[in-house]
Amino acid sequence: MRGATLFLEAVKRHGINKVFGIVGGEAQALRFDEVDDLDFYLTRHEFAAGIMADVYARLTGHPQMCYSTFGPGLTNLATGVCSATLDRSPMLAVSAQVPRAERRFNQTHQCIDNAAIIRPMAKFAHELESVDEIPDVVTHALRIARSDVPGPSFISFPLDLMQAEIDDADALRRLDRMASTDPSSPEEADPSELKWLTRTLAEAKRPMALAGNAVIRSGSETVLREFLERYQLPLVTTLASKGVLPADHPLYVGACNKYLDGILAHPVLDSLFAECDLMLLIGYDFGEDVKPGQWKRNDKVQTISLTASPNPMGSVFAPDKEIVGNLRGALTKLLKLASAPPPPLDLRHESLQQLRTLKRRAIESSPESPPDATAIVAAVRDALGRDGILCSDIGLHKQYAGLFSDTFAPNTFLCSNGCGTFGFGFPAGMAAKLAHPERRVAVVCGDGGFHSTSQDLETAARYRLPIVVVLLKDNAFGLIKYYQLTKHEDVFGDSVDFGAVDFVKLAEANGVIGRKVDSLTTLREQLEQAFGEGKPVLLEVPVKYQYQFDAPTV
Repeated sequence: MRGATLFLEAVKRHGINKVFGIVGGEAQALRFDEVDDLDFYLTRHEFAAGIMADVYARLTGHPQMCYSTFGPGLTNLATGVCSATLDRSPMLAVSAQVPRAERRFNQTHQCIDNAAIIRPMAKFAHELESVDEIPDVVTHALRIARSDVPGPSFISFPLDLMQAEIDDADALRRLDRMASTDPSSPEEADPSELKWLTRTLAEAKRPMALAGNAVIRSGSETVLREFLERYQLPLVTTLASKGVLPADHPLYVGACNKYLDGILAHPVLDSLFAECDLMLLIGYDFGEDVKPGQWKRNDKVQTISLTASPNPMGSVFAPDKEIVGNLRGALTKLLKLASAPPPPLDLRHESLQQLRTLKRRAIESSPESPPDATAIVAAVRDALGRDGILCSDIGLHKQYAGLFSDTFAPNTFLCSNGCGTFGFGFPAGMAAKLAHPERRVAVVCGDGGFHSTSQDLETAARYRLPIVVVLLKDNAFGLIKYYQLTKHEDVFGDSVDFGAVDFVKLAEANGVIGRKVDSLTTLREQLEQAFGEGKPVLLEVPVKYQYQFDAPTV
């Protein structure tokens, strides 16, 4: 058995059945058809491959694989690895390496230190040194990727080891003795600390809760809802945890971040958190970009973290109290410990209704021509229904999509939250459709971010992935304008404005249906038509952002 076959057999036995990537000169040794039931998806750029593996794992909870060739293939793939790290997705990233006899980093053709480049941003990075170690290294890499806070593992695969032979019987023995990579459950939280938390919640006058994406990863959404209802705790989410509570639930405050005040042109965070005296963080992750300064609006607020894995942040962030343990188990025990429920929410938090009113007005007051970002996002969400998946790219539109799109179920709003990966939206949409072919999938993106991955329009067409791309066109980097206008009277046009692109023609040239949309009414009609096409569709919509507001400083 050749090393390439042994490697693919090992990853397949561990549940990997999808590989996203680009093969290079090593195709003489590794073709990805060496084993059955392993689907290879050829992308136009390694970045797209990394994001597709990241998002597919995020939606399914099980790692898949992204792959690149030597040298520049690996450096292109690196951003996908970074995205998986900061958005906590289990993933196996693999790249080819030159033959070991020619391995002189930065000296020989396309030879760089793959493992050293990836190691600082991955949970595990290793370059293979023998055929014999392949099954054990694959097992170890996937176990690490899935354990504790999930993330990517990386393996560098020298060409000579792909071609090397190993005795078939020996190879099968090594494969058969591979251990499971299933993660172990976190230890249960200390019962005395949970009792203390119950008393502390009962004594608080204005407690609130903030959930992170770890709630979704641990499958704790149902018990979280029961816990919040029992304790009458209003819930704030990050963009990454939208959907842990349906948007129409009376306890749901909404997603919050530093942009909320500015976009609503109102000090929402002050009014929302001014009276808060206890913030319970449930599966909180600082990387999801809701920071303590946003809820700490007074000196009396106490911050308590309920987390499955300790996350020491040093001087960056330290809660007043951290309770570590299995999230689902802890929430279940807190339910049993609860005494009589507190008064109904509406008697305690009048500011919640104010926030809902402001958000509703922002949507209802949107102009018809050209439609603004809030109205566009609302129309897309309506067309998706309650279980459709909305993928947002990076840009100013992401804040509108994240803050104003109603989300009713976990993992139905996806963005690059921890990494902020420009160009994320389109490959994320392709992966979402592969993971959930039965659901509607839409991508909201700006013309800046989309054009950084638009080469993969052909990929969507080739695999007939019927996603709908809603492209907000303003011929500029809108988010950079936003940042510049927070401190300056005008923008530096050379750094934010670019020439117009006819994205409809670009879509059509790549085998994707393209249409221009000029009004909100037309957008709603075109969305319904697009979802019935059975193939990818791009809708180009002009957008005009509002920059005339004061950005908050948090």
